[in-house]
Amino acid sequence: MKKIPEEEIARRLALLVEQLEKKNVHCAVLFQNTDRFYYSGTFQDGVLLVRCGGDPVLFVKRTLERAIDESPIRQIVGYEDIGEVYEYIGDHRLHTEKVGMEMDTIPAKFYLGLTKSFPSLNYVDISKDIRSQRSVKSEYEIELMREGGRRLDRVLGLFREEIRPSMTEYDLYGILLELFRREDAILHVRTRSFSMEVLPITILSGSNVARHSSMDSPSGGGAGISVSFPAGPGHRVIEKGDPVLIDMAFNYGGYIIDCTRIFSLGRVDSLLKRAHTVSTHCHEIFLERARDGMPIPDLYREIMEYVEKEGFSEWFMGGVKFIGHGVGLELDEFPVLSEQFRAHIQQGMTIAFEPKFIFEKGGTGYENTYHIRKEDVESLNQFDGSIQSVEG
Repeated sequence: MKKIPEEEIARRLALLVEQLEKKNVHCAVLFQNTDRFYYSGTFQDGVLLVRCGGDPVLFVKRTLERAIDESPIRQIVGYEDIGEVYEYIGDHRLHTEKVGMEMDTIPAKFYLGLTKSFPSLNYVDISKDIRSQRSVKSEYEIELMREGGRRLDRVLGLFREEIRPSMTEYDLYGILLELFRREDAILHVRTRSFSMEVLPITILSGSNVARHSSMDSPSGGGAGISVSFPAGPGHRVIEKGDPVLIDMAFNYGGYIIDCTRIFSLGRVDSLLKRAHTVSTHCHEIFLERARDGMPIPDLYREIMEYVEKEGFSEWFMGGVKFIGHGVGLELDEFPVLSEQFRAHIQQGMTIAFEPKFIFEKGGTGYENTYHIRKEDVESLNQFDGSIQSVEG
């Protein structure tokens, strides 16, 4: 398995330390799996201590041998109890200083236990700083995502030839899972939001797309096959003329390409075809306007105004209040393309842009993962975004 280069980890840690110093935070204790992996290069169970003016220390509960093999961090030690980490902080005279933590993900019971056991420490939330840093990708990360996009393009090319009449959504799900596996996709999707659970592939045909569920997504509904996970592909048979919305989170090397395409057996209703054309024009606006420094609320309003002008706002995005989101190691990264997200587009961001329309008879519109460059926007997945009509 490929390891993250030492210079990549060093660059990430240096940027984090820079942010800590700006906030007058003297060290950070990172518990969250993805953050710890991002800064250490290993997913082994542990805690990462990042210090201003000192080398990082990775404390590992399990498995120490793998962590030493996988991470370029030089100081890696085993531990059994979290108290050992805080004893280390106290021994190095950090006990009166500010300690940064990811307060968006740390369990309340664990946090309250820490404040009770170590009351002298002053805890500061640095989760937004970490998420903002991770939203801007390095060339190393971009190349992994480009490769993921190329592999997903191959999957879609093969999948198009597999669709047949009388198949169910769940049949198609099995075919796509196998194609994902052949391309070395990791069949797991990491998210940050509390209690958010996501399948790597969501398939919604015909009226099933209008069956909303618990996930805050325009295409996060569907029938599913159990009330224990009431979303995603079910046993509905694909009928002639059905639009089949397929939303995929293709995880290659840990990095996710988020992509949606529409397939159909035969012709799709004319209203849905018109909506798909509006989606295409939304992508054209994004490609033209998403530049370094563009205020995200301005971009959001511009897209919303265009959709309203075309007469499709009633069905746009299935009622959710965003039109895209950052993507990388996690599916739900910064930025969020919404009116409330007060930030700017930045060079190096990777954004899943998903202008979709949800009708009672089916869904339409498509999603690409884009890389914001200095002069333009690069699509990291290239498979044709038009409705893929398959003769059945």
